[in-house]
Amino acid sequence: MKPRRTRAEIEHGPLRPGELAEAAVLSDLALVLEVVGWFVPFGGALQALAILPFAALSSRHRLRAGLAAVISAASVSFLIGGVGIVLQTGLAGTVGLSIGTTYRRKWSGPSSVAVTMAAAGLPIAAVTDLIDWLSPGFRRLTFDQVRILWRDVRHLLDAVSHFAPVSPVTRLGQGAVNWVLAHWWFTLPAAELLVIFVVALFCLRLRPLLTAIGQTSLRPYTGSLEERKDPGEPVAPVPVSLEAARYRYEGSEADAVAGVDLVVAAGELVGVVGLNGSGKSTLVRILAGRLLPSEGSVSRPGRPGYGEPGGTAIIFQRPESQVLGVRVRDDLYWGLLPGSRPAVAELLATVGLGGMEEAETSTLSGGQLQRLAVAAALARRPRLLISDESTAMVDAEGREEVVALLARLRDEGLAVVHVTHRKAETAVADRVVEMSDGKVVASGPPAPLGEEVRRDEITSRVTGVPPAGRAPLVVLRDVGYVYSAGTPWARRALRGVELDIAAGEGLVVTGSNGSGKTTLAWVLGGLAVPTEGRAELGGRPIDEVPTRVGVAFQHARLQLLRPSVMADVSAGSTPAEAAAALRSVALDPEEMGPRRVDDLSGGEQRRVALAGLLLRRPELLVLDEPYAGLDDEARYALALILLELRQRHQMATVVVSHDLDNAEMLGERMIRLEAGSIVGEEVLTS
Repeated sequence: MKPRRTRAEIEHGPLRPGELAEAAVLSDLALVLEVVGWFVPFGGALQALAILPFAALSSRHRLRAGLAAVISAASVSFLIGGVGIVLQTGLAGTVGLSIGTTYRRKWSGPSSVAVTMAAAGLPIAAVTDLIDWLSPGFRRLTFDQVRILWRDVRHLLDAVSHFAPVSPVTRLGQGAVNWVLAHWWFTLPAAELLVIFVVALFCLRLRPLLTAIGQTSLRPYTGSLEERKDPGEPVAPVPVSLEAARYRYEGSEADAVAGVDLVVAAGELVGVVGLNGSGKSTLVRILAGRLLPSEGSVSRPGRPGYGEPGGTAIIFQRPESQVLGVRVRDDLYWGLLPGSRPAVAELLATVGLGGMEEAETSTLSGGQLQRLAVAAALARRPRLLISDESTAMVDAEGREEVVALLARLRDEGLAVVHVTHRKAETAVADRVVEMSDGKVVASGPPAPLGEEVRRDEITSRVTGVPPAGRAPLVVLRDVGYVYSAGTPWARRALRGVELDIAAGEGLVVTGSNGSGKTTLAWVLGGLAVPTEGRAELGGRPIDEVPTRVGVAFQHARLQLLRPSVMADVSAGSTPAEAAAALRSVALDPEEMGPRRVDDLSGGEQRRVALAGLLLRRPELLVLDEPYAGLDDEARYALALILLELRQRHQMATVVVSHDLDNAEMLGERMIRLEAGSIVGEEVLTS
């Protein structure tokens, strides 16, 4: 077996996805500043600001990531403005890379200036001089820019100081410009060196800003177990063994996984259960080789082969993070060589998406996206399949199909790990691992299912009778919605929807995957304007009163826009109000406030997003699949929160869900959608 690569070898490896993503975003930002600065008067200030994105990138990542960003920005800038703007982009890039690199390596101020002059100043000055020498046309352009700059300065002096056009100052300035242009081979490079020297001194004052960027942005990707193994090793993900494995996220005071011993063998289906935040998702990422334990060990015969044929595949809680193709067929082919592509029709039929090969992924419901993610994982014929809440967005029939599929894959020799909040789904498992506070607290065969408890307190307080005698708060009349209307790809999602919702009423909307539930939620939330009919709140179109409506998306991570919990919830409010909002969704602000939103479980992210919405006190709260990814305790807490909002604050709530377990806790009335139309209505309690 070949020796493992050293850290130095890893550092000199190809660009990682995180580096590429940040290089693309920051190079685009720098390019915009350069282009705008090139075409507007006194745009030098904007062009100087273009240094900052490059400095931020190279302060957090390897030099090659910064070079990729500079090359990308310079290539596009050449198409926009020619050679001149390329030189400006190169100047900003080399200065930014020098400043960022010296910051990352903690060099002193004088050393930073010296490196910047050597790495940026001298090469840029030499290249500029060479181009001016070889290209008379470019030299004339440079001269014209100098004359235009002097003209603007002269007009400014005339306006401010009332100098005459032939005053001594004007004549002196004009003479200086003429001398500079006559000795351009020396004066222009010297001027550039002086400007770079001044910019380098100024950039030293940006170091606190770079520190702030490093604290608030995503931390750099430091590599996974996959990258620590030699690429010459065979792909062999199982059996995988964890011994005393621990992992703690940066900034957290507790281990997400604490001393776990676990073995997963081929042909075994292991169920993993536990409350939100118990460490389930962290555990399976260690099993997949995506996280390295800070203590303990992980062993397996070869490489995990994440995403490779015959390797490891993960089906995540949030399918939008792994569906990449424009069409369903494209997504199954993504990253696979022609000779290894699956039989698409057969694979889609296996997961309940038969006949949808040409459908656009942007038109799929959350449940359909989850099924597609399962199909994409199976397309790689993995030997270790990890299902991280893969049934969270699928209806009851779909859950049964997915669980049966996982059992069949186990019988075919795959190692399968299924993380779920539903103990009923672990009935087919060979072994069930229960986690709490990062530890394995129980491991053994599936236990008999117990009775659900703790619902009586809520259902006894839900009247079962919608509020009467009030004018409806929300009115939908003959509402229809067509995606891509007027194009060959038009697809109808809603048809003839008639609906009234009173203030303080709780409404549950259900239906199978693809029935139009999410589209109705978007219409009620004002995020989609009906293509037919009208949707009003308080007599006005819903899309015109966005502050009166709150929407909690299926995928809560999409509406968490700041790095930490407290920063996100407190945006636009006081810390005290944010803390109260977190407590209202059963989260401790002292413990949860400092945590990074990307380190939260799906259920925790959902509650944080809800806390931010509650601060606005909307009249209508629309929740799309709020139970997805929530354990029993969190479901109970959410139902209590919604009941309190309806009864104390007269807030109308609409819960869109395919999950009808304990639906009576969420409202008094339920409507059912099929093919975009309301096909049934019932009272939930009496």
